[in-house]
Amino acid sequence: MGTDVAGAVPLSAAHVIDVAIVGAGLCGLALARTLTGRGLQVQVMEARDRLGGRVLTAHCQATGQALDLGPTWLWSETEPRITALLAELGLASQAQHDPGDALWLTDPNREPERRLERGGVHVGARRITGGAARLVEALAAALPPGCIRLGAAVTGLRDRGAFIDVLSEAGHPVRARQVVLALPPRLVLERMQCDPALPDAVLNAMAATPTWMAAQAKSVTTFANPFWHAAGHSGNAFVRHPQAVLGEVFDASASEHGGALGGFVALNAAQRENFRRGLPLLIASQLAQLFGPQAQDGTPFLQDWSTEPWTCSALDRANPPEPPQNDPLLRQPLWAGRVFLGGSEVAAHGAGHLEGALESADRIAHAVCRPNAKVRTAAQQAALQAQTAADDTRPTRATAIGTFSASVLTQRGMAPERYRLHLTRLLSGQQSEQLTQRALLATADQVYSETLACLDVLLPALDTASADVIHGRHALTAALLAPFDGWNKGLLDAALSFNGTSCALSNFPQEHRPDGEMLRAITLDLAAAWREFVLELNTRLLTAAASAVTV
Repeated sequence: MGTDVAGAVPLSAAHVIDVAIVGAGLCGLALARTLTGRGLQVQVMEARDRLGGRVLTAHCQATGQALDLGPTWLWSETEPRITALLAELGLASQAQHDPGDALWLTDPNREPERRLERGGVHVGARRITGGAARLVEALAAALPPGCIRLGAAVTGLRDRGAFIDVLSEAGHPVRARQVVLALPPRLVLERMQCDPALPDAVLNAMAATPTWMAAQAKSVTTFANPFWHAAGHSGNAFVRHPQAVLGEVFDASASEHGGALGGFVALNAAQRENFRRGLPLLIASQLAQLFGPQAQDGTPFLQDWSTEPWTCSALDRANPPEPPQNDPLLRQPLWAGRVFLGGSEVAAHGAGHLEGALESADRIAHAVCRPNAKVRTAAQQAALQAQTAADDTRPTRATAIGTFSASVLTQRGMAPERYRLHLTRLLSGQQSEQLTQRALLATADQVYSETLACLDVLLPALDTASADVIHGRHALTAALLAPFDGWNKGLLDAALSFNGTSCALSNFPQEHRPDGEMLRAITLDLAAAWREFVLELNTRLLTAAASAVTV
């Protein structure tokens, strides 16, 4: 049976809630916080007996360090949502330690080569002080008692017309007007039965979307102090030979405690199972080969995500690790706008990262239902009164459009530098394929994400309800899109100009000077991202207009 957090009484079988969220990872918890703050009745259902999903922080008793065995990094320059949320919650972050040389081991019979990686390996990455679990804890603490049910593995959805039955192993169904599946698409495909079935195109897209880190394992070894710093090592290492145990190593030390070396296990899931008992010894041996005998004396922590049934699907185990495919089809509402796919894998920006989980939560928060305006909760009534009191002081529509346009122009001006940051991150992560294409899409998606966030702030001043809607297009859409005129071409031209002078890309001729076929593929990808952004912007205007009318 499921366990209600804070010991609340389970909902009765006859009760229909506003939104059921399946999955208590970062996306599910952030979305629940937003929706409950809006006055909606929400139930979060989590299959595990803990919160966080892939966010998992262990604690070393010997050194007092918090060790992230799941997501570790965020990038303030390119990931605005996670940066803003940490500031809002009062959670600190610290820079990833990169100073010093990186070690490269390409032959198991030779000493590692010392290389100085200009700009560092992780290019401005930061870690949440005290571990990423602190973010999960802060979000969960903001939810009403009984909002979360642990040990409630959802097995399917059944459309009942006026509501949806969320079926689980924890007892009677939860009945909800809308449902959010805030977990990896492949797990939805493998674990849940939907009646009626989801469209074939959506099922195919779900199958083709890898779960980030699902079939991988992460190691962290703690020490009394980061002894490698004294030798001029950053803690970063890359092992590129067939016998590698850890393919990539990094400094995982907490700034105020001891030392720690983290790493990603190079062995696949089947190999890890074969070497399960001896794996800690093999990891210690490789760390010693890289950093000297002292590295054999640490305390090991290992998390194999392939053994987590609510992280890794059979498809993930059977295929090589890949980044999420970011398929726009998975961001479309299902069952006439009553079912949504969430989680980091389906995000338009930051897919696979903490940022992506928050981007998905924000997108869905704009799409889900609101209670009947005639029966307002106390929170809704207070919000309405605050909005009414602010009517006399908020900016006019013309001023809001001007503010929006200025924000877009600022974003356009920053885009070339953001492209360079995304490209540098891909190169530092030893990526070698579709560099230009991926960096351009990441840049465009970031600009669109921040532009939509700006729109949200300005929606009250735009007075959307008093503008016409013709054939589903809001009258303000054209005015808000005008500052983007020539955007795709300008972004592509700036990227190609940088590529042509980049020494880092000189070893990648296809990226240094892309051919016609690659340019066509990039142009099509940018056009698809633009269309999705335009539709989302127009939808938010329409939703705001409809909400203003009902209130």
